[in-house]
Amino acid sequence: MTSLMHRSGLHPSGTLSTAATPAREVRLRWPGLDPLDPCLDILIFDDSWSLRASNGNDPVGNRYVEARRAVQMLSQWTTSARQQVAVLHFDYPHVTVEGPHQLDRASGRDQVLAALVDPPGSGGSSALAPAMSAATRLAREYSGINRCTIFSDFELTDLNIAQPFEEMAQFPGQIHAVALNANPPARLMGLPNATITRIATDSPPGLAAAALMHSLTTGRRGARRSSLRQSRAREPTRPPLDSTP
Repeated sequence: MTSLMHRSGLHPSGTLSTAATPAREVRLRWPGLDPLDPCLDILIFDDSWSLRASNGNDPVGNRYVEARRAVQMLSQWTTSARQQVAVLHFDYPHVTVEGPHQLDRASGRDQVLAALVDPPGSGGSSALAPAMSAATRLAREYSGINRCTIFSDFELTDLNIAQPFEEMAQFPGQIHAVALNANPPARLMGLPNATITRIATDSPPGLAAAALMHSLTTGRRGARRSSLRQSRAREPTRPPLDSTP
């Protein structure tokens, strides 16, 4: 497991801190030119009630808005069919796969963007295994490089709690887990093919888009990535009190 970001809002022990200093918006940078090798990015979104509620664990509160922003910018610099994107949502027992779609075509781009919303009629499932299994099947059918990015708080309710992590371990490519306002499970942190980005309640706007762009620009030529390590403003140092009588 590679930790892509240890938020300043997280203590070294992995627990969320209570105090936070607001940070400025994270701006997306140039996504680079098309990759030389064919690649497929599979995006999985958790739509469970723990995220969708008004006080839920989507700390930025607009993960889909930021995801659309990243995809739109990428599509502006995509001129070939070598990079494709598919979107899946948590749902049980049926998972709908949207894509893969080419981003160099307006129709493909629009279909991806249309899928980046809270799906109507969603049951609010917290089971990852069905979506992860569908992503693995899709990746195995694709003759190229595979990546999977998951937005979730990882408060999973799979009947077999080990199954989603076993599915992730079998995925034929790299996984980027974006943990929303939660500490990643130990099973996730132990996966050799997983990178973890933590987004906390004090994370700045734009961080979710930047995290997704880190996945989407892997292998793109000359891509410039926004930093995911957000610094915290320090309080001014106070001079020591003069104890001279």
